[in-house]
Amino acid sequence: MNYLPDGEYRRQLLAALRASRLGVEELWLRYFALGGEVGKMEIEAYLNGLLPLSRLQHDLLAHAINERLDEIAPPRAPYAVELPAFHTEEDEVDEDPGKGPDSDS
Repeated sequence: MNYLPDGEYRRQLLAALRASRLGVEELWLRYFALGGEVGKMEIEAYLNGLLPLSRLQHDLLAHAINERLDEIAPPRAPYAVELPAFHTEEDEVDEDPGKGPDSDS
């Protein structure tokens, strides 16, 4: 079954492609490496709304674009669970004052 996105889906695909900063050549290479089966001219025609592709080929294109977007995404802020543990003064108050790190007890 052939597929040709239109309307909002086409706008989203092209917006993602622009954000990825991939040219057709590099997009095609990434797509081909994922198992894509059509040539650069067919990809360009598809992106311009002139030629339909199968849903699988569309998804391989989308995956190639999304992989690139993952590569260039800005760093994310870490959540507390991802941060290394550290000791506070409150942690030290809970320790037995007679048993310091240098005591032999």
